[in-house]
Amino acid sequence: MTQKPKGMIGLLDRLATFARTYHEVDRRENPHRFVGSPDGLGNEFLFVENVARMLGCGVDFVRRIPRSELPASKIGARLIYRRADVVAFINSRRDQGTGAKLVSVRKVRTRVATEPLQLVAPEGGGAFDPVRYVRSLKKAESQRDDKSKAQC
Repeated sequence: MTQKPKGMIGLLDRLATFARTYHEVDRRENPHRFVGSPDGLGNEFLFVENVARMLGCGVDFVRRIPRSELPASKIGARLIYRRADVVAFINSRRDQGTGAKLVSVRKVRTRVATEPLQLVAPEGGGAFDPVRYVRSLKKAESQRDDKSKAQC
């Protein structure tokens, strides 16, 4: 075996130490990158970053998904998901193409008055009184409602 100069051995030792240290720091800061490694979680379990990548969304969105829809285990400060649960969540959200879509309930806008708003002084003279005008609209609306109830 050939002898290596002393300076070269010291340099290689420092490089190996740096690589091991960097690897350990990287494992602590980014454990989601090491899921498939032999000493990691294996292929069955995922970190929140892996789930976000699978769903194509952000980590915050994954954290806001209720646990009733996407079960998770909390170990320390980390959330761990089973791959089967993530796949089941994706399948539950699948659009079957039946045409029925979930639409949030919206209030239907109703017209308050059928006549255009009168923003100037009335024809009979005097100043415009907005309170009297709104009361007259409500009175007319209640009369229409009474007539429609009587017809039914």
